[in-house]
Amino acid sequence: MKKILCRTAILFSLSFFVCSCADPETAAPTSDFPWDHPDEATIENLEVLARVWGFVKYHHPVFWDDEIDVDEELFRLLPEMAGKDAAARNAVLYDWVSGLGEFRSDEAIYAPLLDEPHVMTTEAEWITPELLGRDLSDLLGRMRYADRKRGNYYIKYTDLRPTMTNESQDGSLDDYRVRLLFLFRFWNAMEYFNPNRNLTDKPWDKVLGEYIPLFLRSDIKYSSIMRLYAELCDTHGAQFSWSLFGGQTVPASVTFAGDRVFVIRDGVLRKGDEILSVDGRQWSETYDMLKQYEPVSNDVMRGLQTARALLLTTKSTVRVEIIRDGRKQTLLIDTQLSSSWHRQSEEDMIEQCEVKVYDGAVGYMTGLHYTRAGAAELMERFRDTRALIVDMRCYPREFMVFDFIGQYFIRSRVNHVTWCVSETSLPGYFYLNPDKIPDPQNPEAYYPGKVIVLVDPETQSSAEYTTMAFQAAGRCTVVGRQTAGADGNVSPLLMPAGFGGWFSGIGVLYPDGENSQRAGVRIDVPVEVTPEGLAAGRDEILERALEIARQ
Repeated sequence: MKKILCRTAILFSLSFFVCSCADPETAAPTSDFPWDHPDEATIENLEVLARVWGFVKYHHPVFWDDEIDVDEELFRLLPEMAGKDAAARNAVLYDWVSGLGEFRSDEAIYAPLLDEPHVMTTEAEWITPELLGRDLSDLLGRMRYADRKRGNYYIKYTDLRPTMTNESQDGSLDDYRVRLLFLFRFWNAMEYFNPNRNLTDKPWDKVLGEYIPLFLRSDIKYSSIMRLYAELCDTHGAQFSWSLFGGQTVPASVTFAGDRVFVIRDGVLRKGDEILSVDGRQWSETYDMLKQYEPVSNDVMRGLQTARALLLTTKSTVRVEIIRDGRKQTLLIDTQLSSSWHRQSEEDMIEQCEVKVYDGAVGYMTGLHYTRAGAAELMERFRDTRALIVDMRCYPREFMVFDFIGQYFIRSRVNHVTWCVSETSLPGYFYLNPDKIPDPQNPEAYYPGKVIVLVDPETQSSAEYTTMAFQAAGRCTVVGRQTAGADGNVSPLLMPAGFGGWFSGIGVLYPDGENSQRAGVRIDVPVEVTPEGLAAGRDEILERALEIARQ
């Protein structure tokens, strides 16, 4: 999969966040909403407005160009939602929608799409006379199949992924209208264009009602946005750990076992060191903060994020409490800018990683070893081996699927994944597009030995997709622990006040329909690393793979 940014880069620019974000449970409620203490009827009116506004934004043909500013339409409607009963609210919304102009509705336009294999993440079941009244519900029902052949001004496609376009990123979060615009835009984009909309822990239909009261409060605007992103349950979503804990880091490569953090490469700390705390902050405090505010696809990935975030700080020097060789000690360590450290760490890995042949019979390489230009020379080193271990516990240096896997590991064309791709003309509709690795150009280059792929939470996005391609070869054994569960090209979220982020914009399924999002790739031989193994500097996943290769 292509990534918009390097895996270790900041995916979310939040330079004005502070580490002591106001806590939703303890901050004194404040709001600039024109009506103090909005009642339940007003909250319900705002939720209905959010749904209707978003539905019309993506369904009404009038929004094919910029003649009408959909954000300004929302700002005009917001004051109309206070102090009205349902009938009066629905009348306001009906007048607004009908005033946008006539449109042609013809369900036959969409019959070819509906006849193809597809997934419908939402059918807008809330469009009922009971909620909206007969006139408005009938109008929106007809709009579902309006002729939208000219497209939509606010959503386009790039490499099959939905891309928000022409969205204003201006405004101040001190304005309640901008905060509600943020929430409404975010929720509707995910409602109609996120292939993983139905994989969140909290049903997406429940999110609006919970977050409208939070977004009305000006005192918790930043923490509310972080919590909202966390609802995506998508590691691609955003990265808040720097904002929560600081942009400096202890320069160490780490992983975890349970709730314990270990160094895995020598540097300022030694391989096998267990890190207990950084300036007194331990695992539990770090984990609890990330669980509230950091989007993550699964618990294993949250463990890795916690291990990394434990090292973050705002200080140039920190006290690091460790266990080394069975003894506790505290070290004073100079920190580095986190972005610089992670870039340097990946460059060092590329320089230091080695292609190996164990016992003259088992080859070993990582995703960092492959380059298109060096593929033939690389595979020549493995020509006489009976097994090849491919370590995908990293982000591939170059795209491997067609020019590497397709040339050396398959005999004939094979379906390796099925894409789940949204269709802008019918929001909420995702067509299923099987993708195939073509026949190899040089069948004589085929590698006949065993293929063993190593994975863990570092296996994310392109690394997960590459692993799925290896599995399609039919003789691949995947060894390790659960992967990141964040596959598919990322789509940008252009949001008010510059608080943009990302989401996994394409669903990636196995050919039989099983989803890789959140679950990660299929693992044939699970290996859970242990504190004892990490403390001893062992690589238990590689050890198990070597056992299998030698059988």
